[in-house]
Amino acid sequence: MIRDDIFTEEIELPEIVQKKADSAFLTIRAERKDRTEYMAKRKRKMYAGTLAAAAACTAVVITAGFLTGPLHKALGFTAAEDTNSAQTGAEDMLTAAVDRIDKMFTLQVKAEEAETGEAVALMQGKPVPVTINTGSSNSWVLGGDDTNGGTIDYCIGLPQITCEGEQIERITYSINNGAFQIVQPENEESIVVDGQPFEGELNTGSIGGDYSEERDGAPSKPFETLFYKSFTLDYERQADDETWLNFCNVRSGCQDVIQSIWSEEYEIEQYNNGIRKMLDNTVITCTVEYADHTSKSADIQVDSCIMTRREAGEQLDPNMDPQMLNEEVVVITFELQE
Repeated sequence: MIRDDIFTEEIELPEIVQKKADSAFLTIRAERKDRTEYMAKRKRKMYAGTLAAAAACTAVVITAGFLTGPLHKALGFTAAEDTNSAQTGAEDMLTAAVDRIDKMFTLQVKAEEAETGEAVALMQGKPVPVTINTGSSNSWVLGGDDTNGGTIDYCIGLPQITCEGEQIERITYSINNGAFQIVQPENEESIVVDGQPFEGELNTGSIGGDYSEERDGAPSKPFETLFYKSFTLDYERQADDETWLNFCNVRSGCQDVIQSIWSEEYEIEQYNNGIRKMLDNTVITCTVEYADHTSKSADIQVDSCIMTRREAGEQLDPNMDPQMLNEEVVVITFELQE
C-alpha cells in the first residue's frame, strides 16, 4: 500500500545529522523573518545560489527523531515511493540536504565610502552600491578617445569582498569582460595564490599604491601591476592593506558612450546610461573550492544606477553641509544573480 504520509514515521537520525538539520532550518526561519525586516535593519545573511531551494523547507518542523510537514517534497520525494524504503531514503535525502546547506556561502561587500565598518550581503534583486562617482582617484578612472570610432578605457576599484562559509579552502574570481588589475608590492608574498593571466595589453588607468605628496608623489616601496582573467585567494587571507584589486577594460566603437559620459551639458541620466553601456553586462563569477574538492559558483552582475549619496552610504566630513547627502550621484552596483 502506498502512503503519502511517510514522513510522519519515526526516523532515527545520527546525532550530527540532527544537529546540522536543526541549525539549518533555524537559520532558514530566521532568514524569512529577516526578509520582512530588511528595510528597517539592513542586515541579514544571504546564502548564494542555494537559498531558493532551502527556503522551500521553511514550514518544516524538526523535533527529536521526527520529521513532519512537506519535507518530502522539498527533498524530492513523491507519494509513489515505496514505504519500505522511506526511512533509509529520508535519512539519505536529509543528509544530502544538510550537505547542500553546508555548501552555502555568503558574499558581502563594503564600499570604501562607508566608514561604519558594516558590510552588506549581496543578494538577488537588491543592487548594492559599491563605488561612488565622487571624482576621487580611488573610485574609478575613465579615459576616452573620440577618434577612429571612439575608444574608451576604464579602471574601477573593487570593493572589499568577503566570502564566508564552512570548509572553504580557496576562492576564485573570474570576469567576462576585460580583466582584473592587481596592484601589489613587488617581491613580497601576494594574497593571490593562483590565477589565469590576461593575454594581451590593456592601456587603462590604475588604482593603487601608497603614493604620497610628502614623498613628492613617490611610493614607500616598489609596486607592480598585474592583469588576470581570474585569480584565486586563500579563504583565510582574502584581503591585504597593501593590495588593490580593480577591474578594467578597453573598448572600441564607443562614440555614443563617449558622448554620453563627456557631454558638454552634464545630465546625470545620460551619464548613467553611458556608464551602463560601457560596462556592457560585465559579470564577476565567484567560485568557492571546498575541502572535499567540490566547488560552487555565484555570479555578480556589475551595473550602475542613480541614487543619493545617503542611499549609497557615503559619509561626509563633519564640517560639510548635510544637505549634500541628498545630492544624486552615479554609483557602481553589484547584484547577486540567480
